[in-house]
Amino acid sequence: MKPARILVTGATGFIGSRLCELLSLEYRLPYRALVRDFSRAVRIARLDTELVAGDMLDPGSLARAVKGCDAVINLAHGDDQSTRKQTAHLVNACTRAGVRRLVHVSSMAVHGPSPELPVLTESTASIKRWGEAYSDAKAAGEAVVTAAGKRGALETVVLRPTIVYGPYSFFVTPIIQGAREGRISMIDGGRGVCNAVYVDDVCEAIMAALDGDDAVGAALLINGDTRITWRDFITTFAGMVEGPKTTHDHSPDDIAAYWQGRRPRARDSVTAALRLAASPAFHTQLGTIPPVGRLIRGTKELVAGRISPEQKMIIKSRLQGRRATAHADDTAAVEVPNPGRVVREAYRSWVSNDLAKARLGWKPAHPFELGARRTGEWMRFARIV
Repeated sequence: MKPARILVTGATGFIGSRLCELLSLEYRLPYRALVRDFSRAVRIARLDTELVAGDMLDPGSLARAVKGCDAVINLAHGDDQSTRKQTAHLVNACTRAGVRRLVHVSSMAVHGPSPELPVLTESTASIKRWGEAYSDAKAAGEAVVTAAGKRGALETVVLRPTIVYGPYSFFVTPIIQGAREGRISMIDGGRGVCNAVYVDDVCEAIMAALDGDDAVGAALLINGDTRITWRDFITTFAGMVEGPKTTHDHSPDDIAAYWQGRRPRARDSVTAALRLAASPAFHTQLGTIPPVGRLIRGTKELVAGRISPEQKMIIKSRLQGRRATAHADDTAAVEVPNPGRVVREAYRSWVSNDLAKARLGWKPAHPFELGARRTGEWMRFARIV
């Protein structure tokens, strides 16, 4: 049964924005978009939809947002520490408003940062505390939704997408940026399994979860059908950028050693505080308080009159920190990948979407070649490449 009105949380995010576009332009269903920060709503503000102000940590705003809706699609994810609380507030608002169905979009990350399984399925992969913030947060949010479904508070469907790519994807744009700077970055030769699924296929799965009854009470992995490595994924998008590039292959052990050596020390905190104190943006904010603004301007004028231009440059350089520069024969500075990227790209399990196909009556319509081509078309349109 198609819903009469849908509330979409996380509507300004990557998947949420695309879902709103499809709801307005293709599915033609009435919906309401929950927006916490309207400065991030530019992409969906052009659509013929109702934007409602709200915050997942504000039960009152959620109650207003969900009023009159019989279905909710939860795509919101704030900080990892508050995920359980946010989800609980939403479930309570849905229950009190008489919402029929909640589709909760989680992540394959609930099965841990690196499962030791050749093929990941809902029945073979465990969910527990992994000691990895994002995985644990997603699992905590899921637990709240699943409990609500079991006690009959509302119909629930949990979806666990894999690596979602497409226009605006934060998995794609860093690759393009690196290629424009003349570098391609790999981890362990790019041998990890990239479980890539095109964003429109995720949106189709969400819509299927709203309609059918076979998926109620289920948690389903949502993946594409094309088996590729991270080398395939990275080189496909980097290849859309013209010009010579140097490939940098990072060993996971070398990355771990690098980040282990960069644990913050007490003097790092002092340096960070000094940089904040010297920040023009920080001064601008403080300057909105009249007495503080006058004090800042007076201090700057006093100091400026007592030191030379050379001393000014030295002080500014020390406070802002020196940027790492490449050697003269390098094409670009080599950036060490962050630990989160290592978790993704060292993955060795292929994620099965068989249960989602069976329970949702859904199948991905975009093999990787097609999804990459459509993403490339958008990037050319947007003058990114």
